Amino acid sequence: MDKNYTHINDDLLAKYLLGEATVPESEQVEAWAASNPDHLKQLEDFRTILEKSKLQIDPEIDEHQALERLNIRLQREKKTFSYKFVLRWVAIVAIVLSAGLFFYNNLIGHKINVNSGESTLTQTLPDGSTAILNKQSELSFVGGFFNKTRNVKLKGEAFFKVSANKSKPFIISVNDVLVTVVGTAFNVKSDGAAVVVIVESGIVKVNNRNDSVRLTAGEKVEVSQNQGHLSKGENQGKLYNYYYTNELVCDGTPLRDLVEVLNEKFKSNIVIVNPALKALPISTTFKNESLKEILNVIAETFKIRVEYGQDVIKLK
Repeated sequence: MDKNYTHINDDLLAKYLLGEATVPESEQVEAWAASNPDHLKQLEDFRTILEKSKLQIDPEIDEHQALERLNIRLQREKKTFSYKFVLRWVAIVAIVLSAGLFFYNNLIGHKINVNSGESTLTQTLPDGSTAILNKQSELSFVGGFFNKTRNVKLKGEAFFKVSANKSKPFIISVNDVLVTVVGTAFNVKSDGAAVVVIVESGIVKVNNRNDSVRLTAGEKVEVSQNQGHLSKGENQGKLYNYYYTNELVCDGTPLRDLVEVLNEKFKSNIVIVNPALKALPISTTFKNESLKEILNVIAETFKIRVEYGQDVIKLK
């Protein structure tokens, strides 16, 4: 014989979900929910309201303070207090606050800050672009519906694959240099002494104070921090991307450029003693070779000697 559950109302369900029901009341609610799938659904609907109020409220807004202000308003207006009424207002507060959070994140602006630490880091930006940070590099990004540009600040080195959007230029600020693109792939490196931009595909505009230069695929520009002059030239090979490809690709690359990257990659101190050797071009690809194996190839290629000292390696 079915029990009469007419005494199960919204107020009792609210007390149960809020943990304020007595033991007999809790047993009655649980028996009522188990007696009919519709009853269980009604209880779960109430539970969903509470859960959404916890999950969707902006974490920077104190929901307890919001509810306290709501209770003060209820007392001021001398309305009859009921759990059902509070639950409805909690749901409204949750929806309004979550809508505000959505508006802020998607229309006002996206903001992220990342630090690669002791390893390389691949970061997908809110606009769909990708940034691969070298070790000890930092990046911050700001962009949104109402922002006319996508702004990035960089310290260190990163390779960018920028999602195309002609209406919102992608602008990187590194030291006093601005790199502006629409959709392209390029590498930016700052070591304190200079900023180097190398373009892999697309078009990049580089500005420094009153000077600017336009780069296309295969071109690079170096900006000295002391002189501020933009020095544009052709890039030989793909040494710039070694930190995320683990390959050293040389294509007519001057020996001095390869040595510079070897010192960075292996934390070594290689010195080219004979100045005439610095501009010698080398074309090869190193994948998983050790520093000693690479130096052996260099020695055989140019018929030079490699001298290993305690703190220095000399190429003669």
